[in-house]
Amino acid sequence: MKYWQHVILGTRCSWMHGDRRGFRDRGHRIHSSGDYKNPPPEHEHAGLRRYFEKRSVKPVDFDLAIRVEVCREFVVKMLKLGFRIIACSVGERHLHALVELVSEYREKRKVVGKCKQKASHAVRLLLPGNIWSEGGEFKRIKDAGHLENTYNYIRTRQAAGTIVWSHKTDEDWIKDESVGIVVMARGRKPTRLFRLPI
Repeated sequence: MKYWQHVILGTRCSWMHGDRRGFRDRGHRIHSSGDYKNPPPEHEHAGLRRYFEKRSVKPVDFDLAIRVEVCREFVVKMLKLGFRIIACSVGERHLHALVELVSEYREKRKVVGKCKQKASHAVRLLLPGNIWSEGGEFKRIKDAGHLENTYNYIRTRQAAGTIVWSHKTDEDWIKDESVGIVVMARGRKPTRLFRLPI
């Protein structure tokens, strides 16, 4: 059985245990009292944060050209694997996608893992090594209203510089390059990019 899922992926070392924005680990064994909208107190998990800051590498950031390639390759691979995807956005340190996936956790991780791998290979000359954090977050869509809200969130409520793709004819720059790559500008206004800056 397939269900619509909001897939959220982060770049390597972009959100670690002890993060000031709040965090949780798998299974919620350790988690902070806040989240990115309402951060936890500064002292909370300070020791854990220092531990990971000392041992981690610099977070992976996607520049504009890499965001375009990551979005393109992720979407194309998902479609080739036979899964419907209707929206995808790629920012400096994260990817959002609205995909119809299987419900079984291991299977959907495997499918998304193949898409992450394809995107990673496409940019490896510019960004060698591991670019993704492990796993990802999969939020199952509950109803039609939730589907519409998530679709609009991915397409219209992203930070400036985020690359956006959707299955809509005027936003499907993968199928038709003449519509222009959709890039979010200040004030969450979409603009079009017809050629990548060098």
